Amino acid sequence: MEIYKDKALLVNTRRPELILEKIPQSKVAKDLGDGIMQVAVKWDLDEVLTLSSLRIKNAPSPISRDYHWPGIHKPFDHQKTTAQFLSANKRAYCLSEAGTGKTSAVIWAADYLMNQGKVRRMLVVCPLSIMQAAWQSDFFKTAMHRTIAVAHGTAEKRKQIVSGTAEVVIINYDGIEIVEKEIKAGNFDLIVVDEANYVKTVTTRRWKALNRIVEPNTWLWMMTGTPASQSPADAYGLAKLVNPASVPKYAGTFKDMA
Repeated sequence: MEIYKDKALLVNTRRPELILEKIPQSKVAKDLGDGIMQVAVKWDLDEVLTLSSLRIKNAPSPISRDYHWPGIHKPFDHQKTTAQFLSANKRAYCLSEAGTGKTSAVIWAADYLMNQGKVRRMLVVCPLSIMQAAWQSDFFKTAMHRTIAVAHGTAEKRKQIVSGTAEVVIINYDGIEIVEKEIKAGNFDLIVVDEANYVKTVTTRRWKALNRIVEPNTWLWMMTGTPASQSPADAYGLAKLVNPASVPKYAGTFKDMA
């Protein structure tokens, strides 16, 4: 896939009709032979998200062209690549290793989507130990213009925070059940799950609670540097959250395939 003059994407495909139907402004630019057509698509976020929904891989988000990367530190190239990938995919994994700055990359991607009107509120689910030390701290360094609230303490306090006006709410795994009703009513259209191996097992209360708050149209990004630390079967719970249709109905069947 090629970016043309920062205005269009040139997509090579054997089924141009799918793109032309979903993105009517697109045009066939060239016949490349062997049944492959080159289609010119306007390079904006809506078009990129449509290409992603059509399972056309590697459509680059225009974040690289349109975003100004706020914060006290400028991003490294690999962080820009991560933010570009996430902002182009409603359901995605971030499997970068520890120390690569993936938290900031996720924040930049989310901030960009908020600027574009694609995301109104963001829910960060993470272990208690990093709610403030990692997430709240990184937001203050990276996107200090956003309103952040940490949902921790009594049940009533958590409910008030989740039902409040903060653009970003940070909550620990075991807090989801306490305020599940408020989360569902809270207009969270982006859920970020950090240290996602905490919910690798579908039979746990944590997994089930998280699964209940993820709606079909929810943006969901799962972050972990160890997606299958002990066995390939460990990836089942994460896959079933991000893309249920990609795995068998039962974990045992998946384990037999692994």
